[in-house]
Amino acid sequence: MIKFSRAGWNNVIIFAVLGFILLINATHDNVFTSAENTEQQVRQETPILGNNAVVLTLTINQQIKIERIGKTWRAIPDNISGQALEQMMMAWQQSIATPVDEPIGIDEQLALLVSVELAGHPQALLLSLHTTEHELLIFNHQTQLWSVLPLQIYAQLLPTQIFGN
Repeated sequence: MIKFSRAGWNNVIIFAVLGFILLINATHDNVFTSAENTEQQVRQETPILGNNAVVLTLTINQQIKIERIGKTWRAIPDNISGQALEQMMMAWQQSIATPVDEPIGIDEQLALLVSVELAGHPQALLLSLHTTEHELLIFNHQTQLWSVLPLQIYAQLLPTQIFGN
């Protein structure tokens, strides 16, 4: 048996506990998650513009610009205003998309390009919107990821008045 003083045994216990804590911290991620759970987390629905995003400007095909002015919005040209514009911008901030694999046969030339400047982000978020018969596909150029929304959301994100019809 090893003879230690009381202080020596205290040090042994302290280092043993510290080692045990380090072991738990190093392995706790692997203990409580599996590869399946990690893949599900990647595939979770996420807001189009990110969590708690504050939109400063939204530009559609470099032709229509929507700017934040205090707590209200202004469209240039002013084809849409008031409550319709407020609802459109609320749809952009609250719409939640589901990630999907890259779709086949999408023509990039038919995409609607949307550039969104967000508070606290140095670069504008660039999105390509593609409509199919049943869904709205969104390609995020920064993350290189595709996501999908129901086609009905398209009318909320881009109401027909915005294009001056």
